[in-house]
Amino acid sequence: MISWLTVLIALWTYPIITFIIVKIAINKSQFKRAVNISTAIITILTLLGLVFNVSTTIKLIDWIALTSTYFSVCLILWYFFFSKMKLIKILSILGMVVVFGIGYISSTFGILGVGFVLGEYDTSVETRISKNLIYKETSLGNAISDYRGKRVEIYKTISWLPIIEWRILDKEYYNVIPYLNRLNVVYLPETKTIYLNAEDIRAGKIETWADTLKLKE
Repeated sequence: MISWLTVLIALWTYPIITFIIVKIAINKSQFKRAVNISTAIITILTLLGLVFNVSTTIKLIDWIALTSTYFSVCLILWYFFFSKMKLIKILSILGMVVVFGIGYISSTFGILGVGFVLGEYDTSVETRISKNLIYKETSLGNAISDYRGKRVEIYKTISWLPIIEWRILDKEYYNVIPYLNRLNVVYLPETKTIYLNAEDIRAGKIETWADTLKLKE
């Protein structure tokens, strides 16, 4: 739900917010410089985080950071719109029609589709299995997809900066038992092994599922 609301708010408001910022920044060079530098830093850090699987332990911060790329695109389009060069201005208008149009259509008529897409990236279960290891589950598939499954991820944190985490292992399971049931998780630090299991009762029968994840030394 947090991811869905964050993205929808970004799609609705960023074109307007960036327009206001650019209008103010036109005659205020220091403000313009501060906005450009801060936006660039946040966007670059976000992209690096995506490349190297680094995030924070606070979901809201992660999703706000992810929307910074859309914020940057909106900002650039408005800068180009107020350019004195006619060709750049025309190209910016065409860009706005495409970018803002897709954004507003997705956040209105396609609002359920946005929810379905984001659902596969929105963690449903999060458990700390040791002092510096976090276990996460994410359901895969939705009402209109032809597959069902679950993604399991293990993240590691460091004691002196616990808000930062990076993914050290991930695995996807396309099996009805782990999809329909929450997995039981047991971590043995001595062997750096994670044991997963689940049970499903159907037609009076108990079906079991299990897997083992070995963390790298």
